[in-house]
Amino acid sequence: MASASNEKTVSKAYKYFMVFLCMLTQAIPYGIAQNIQPLFVHPLVNTFHFTLASYTLIFTFGAVAASIASPFIGKGLEKINFRVMYLIGIGLSAIAYVIFGISTKLPEFYIAAIICMIGSTFYSGQGVPWVINHWFPAKGRGAALGVAFCGGSIGNIFLQPATQAILKHFMTGNTKTGHLTSMAPFFIFAIALLVVGVIIAIFIRTPKKNEIVVSEQELKESKAAQEKAKAEEFQGWSGKQVLKMKWFWIFSLGFLIIGLGLASLNEDYAAFLDTKLSLTDVGLIGSMYGVGCLIGNVSGGILFDKFGTAKSMTYAGCMYVLSIAMMIFVSLQPYGSHVSKVAGIAYSIFCGLAVFSYMSGPAFMAKDLFGAKDQGVMLGYVGLAYAIGFAIGAPLFGIIKGKASFTVAWYFMMAFVIVGFVLLVISVIRIKKIQRVYIAKHQNQKAEVKED
Repeated sequence: MASASNEKTVSKAYKYFMVFLCMLTQAIPYGIAQNIQPLFVHPLVNTFHFTLASYTLIFTFGAVAASIASPFIGKGLEKINFRVMYLIGIGLSAIAYVIFGISTKLPEFYIAAIICMIGSTFYSGQGVPWVINHWFPAKGRGAALGVAFCGGSIGNIFLQPATQAILKHFMTGNTKTGHLTSMAPFFIFAIALLVVGVIIAIFIRTPKKNEIVVSEQELKESKAAQEKAKAEEFQGWSGKQVLKMKWFWIFSLGFLIIGLGLASLNEDYAAFLDTKLSLTDVGLIGSMYGVGCLIGNVSGGILFDKFGTAKSMTYAGCMYVLSIAMMIFVSLQPYGSHVSKVAGIAYSIFCGLAVFSYMSGPAFMAKDLFGAKDQGVMLGYVGLAYAIGFAIGAPLFGIIKGKASFTVAWYFMMAFVIVGFVLLVISVIRIKKIQRVYIAKHQNQKAEVKED
């Protein structure tokens, strides 16, 4: 144990530097590992003559593998030096891009996607919260996490057009029928991910044992504030009690169906837009999506706090319906139409503004609807429902497109979004009604005890 004389207080500036490094992690290593993947779908489908449904299974397999690996990675962070874990993740994601670059068969692409997703969990899914939680154990943790995760949206603003420019250089023909002349883009991004990741790893770390990241006074004030908030917040039901609630299952079904519809907006949008616009225009739309997500992530917390779950999710649903309507409109236009570019930008803004519904939404809804008693368990249930829908959604979109057309596939996605949000909002209203009755009952019981 470090002696008092060896202890030193870390400056706020240094703590914010750690936040910046987390934000940079989200912007570039994570952005390369995850956010630009959809841009490769159409070029690879054309080059190797895959079906859209079969290739987009990379997102399903990757998501499932990362979900299984995540708890084990979390335990590993408790025992192994963070910098080592960070570099393992960077190495895995970089190797995955090399495998992408030498792959010609679907199973090889699936393996690369699984490795890439697991790798990103080391430094992003588990890594970023791990760093933030250590540097901000009390006040400011939520804001620091919010700023850090905004890095993904910021990265999209420049990574999306940069990726399309690189793909354009290594493609022949137009985006609709063109194919890759070289797999060099994968090696370029493997090097970029590895170099940036290693540079970040040189500086990013958790506090040393002799470093004080929060004063005793701040810790005391934070603890007092937390105890006060806990006394005032709705404690709610246990996980077992929630599982017996009919409206919980309707809520989960709604969120699962929403996942079916939203997967295509995140994973298949580029493959579709490539059939209607130039790579440069698709890159611009991806960049505007980053701007929309940046605004959506920041405004989402404000909407939830001010208007509650039902109204905020209704707003998100409307934004998604508008974004899919833009895609349907684009699907009816000829290749290269200027109105398609305008509608594509509108899609990206509408979709980005609603991104909070599945980013911060599950955490807020789990506590707001079911209480603080088992909020970790409830977050797992809520997140699982969406994850299942999302994992099925991308290949399902490809299957529908293969059997019919992009237009028909987008109509199906709109139906999923409408039905899903209707079920979710109705169940939210009913759960809040049950919650009010529950709170009133317990308040009356407390009042009776005091009188006795």
